[in-house]
Amino acid sequence: MNIRTVTPLDRESWFHLWRGYLDFYETALDARISEATWRRLLDQNEPIYGMVAIDKADRVIGLVNYVLHANTWTEKPVCYLEDLFVDASARGQGAGRALIGAVVDMAKMQGWHRVYWQTKAGNATARALYDKITPATDWVRYDVDVKT
Repeated sequence: MNIRTVTPLDRESWFHLWRGYLDFYETALDARISEATWRRLLDQNEPIYGMVAIDKADRVIGLVNYVLHANTWTEKPVCYLEDLFVDASARGQGAGRALIGAVVDMAKMQGWHRVYWQTKAGNATARALYDKITPATDWVRYDVDVKT
């Protein structure tokens, strides 16, 4: 398993995984949003980053997208691991753990304060992995969608 930063050559594979991720969460995004996300992952002036997992056959089998941002409780940046997805055919081989580990390793190397993420309460498969990495917090999230 190899984890590396996403490159322009990963476009087709990333979009395949991205569609799988959106399907898993039973959501759809306008194509322009997905295109904008892809462009932002490649733009060094944006605080959004991506990595992919590569299997032994040199196939892209997983993705992680994360956002680095300021925080009012520390002077160091914090990292929101926003999207994590592994192709169904490659699950159980350690790609999800390796992608999270790569982000955490980067946080340690670059002196970030924290890496955090969330998932749906009923996502038992993901939670089984996450619980092996770190305990769940007791924070409850609230969202206000602002439509313009």
